[in-house]
This record gives sequence, structure tokens and C-alpha cells, in this order.
Amino acid sequence: MSDAIDNMSGSERAAIFMMSLGEQKAAEVLMHMEPSEVQKIGTIMASLNDVSSENVRAVLDEFVEVANKQSGVGVDPDEYIKNMLVNALGKEKAGGVIDRILLGRNAKGLDSLKWMGPKAVANVVKNEHPQIIAIVLSHLEGEHAAEVLQHLPERARSDVLMRIATLEGVSPAALQELNQLAIVKYFMRTIV
Repeated sequence: MSDAIDNMSGSERAAIFMMSLGEQKAAEVLMHMEPSEVQKIGTIMASLNDVSSENVRAVLDEFVEVANKQSGVGVDPDEYIKNMLVNALGKEKAGGVIDRILLGRNAKGLDSLKWMGPKAVANVVKNEHPQIIAIVLSHLEGEHAAEVLQHLPERARSDVLMRIATLEGVSPAALQELNQLAIVKYFMRTIV
């Protein structure tokens, strides 16, 4: 840390940093702070007079140094994503999102549909024959399949449900073909 800012409190450093951002960017940061924090920083900002360029430079250098130490680069991305989502959403809500992000990133074909949101899966299969949709839904977890079904056109739901109920088995060749179709459709969705 620079001698220029050794005697400053963290709040004073934050106030100098905020002032160096400019009005618009500082306002964007303040929107994410608690009212008590905004008041504290605002009060300090109002009391700052004639901040030397040396102090501003020292505060910015310190920020860059801290940011470099805490950035996601060079850390385990899986752990970083888990911690970030748990902090943002809470442990219970983050669980499903974490699984979809981390476990589904290498999935292909039908398996990739397991990691997509229900609406996205419905968009992929909505124009397929009801038998194809039934096979796809039978490969998803029950709750996920039910959510996908809710996003399908109402006129197709009963036909798809009937086909799922009477589905006995699917030949490996048909599954392979369906798997390749799912891969093609997935890439078509991501390119467009």
C-alpha cells in the first residue's frame, strides 16, 4: 500500500475511488449498495476537498492490485461459479443452476437437453412428431419433462402424454438417430 493512503480509512478510499469513476459509473455502483452505505460514502465524498492526484493514483493502484488478486482468472472456475451463484441466489436456488451449468457443459445430443431449461427444450422439439417428443421427454427427469410439456402447444400435449404412457422401448438405432438430430438442432439454435 502506498504511503499516500496509509492513514485513510477504507470508506475514504472508497469515496475517492467513487469520485474517480465519474457521475454515471458511480451512480451505477451506488445502486447496488445499501442506503446506509450510500449515505456514509456520500458524506465522505462531500467532505473531500483537494484530493491530490497522488492519492487518487494510490487508491486506483490499490484497487487494481486487489482486483487482480480476487479475479476469477487463475482460480478454479467451477468453485468460483458455485460460490458466486450460492452468494447471489442462496444455496437452495443455486443448486439446480449450478448443476445445469457445470454438469451440462459437456453433454451432447439427448443428454444436452437434460441441462437446458424447459422452455428451451420445448422450442427444440415443438415441431417434431409427437412420438419423437414422447421419446425425448421419456429421457428427461419427470419434473423437467412435466415443465417442458407445459411449454408445448396445448393441442399436442395429450397426444404426447398418450405416447409416453404406451412407450415400450426404443431401438438403439432410433436413439442414435434422435441423438444426432438433437445435436444438430442444439447447434442450429446456438448459431442463429
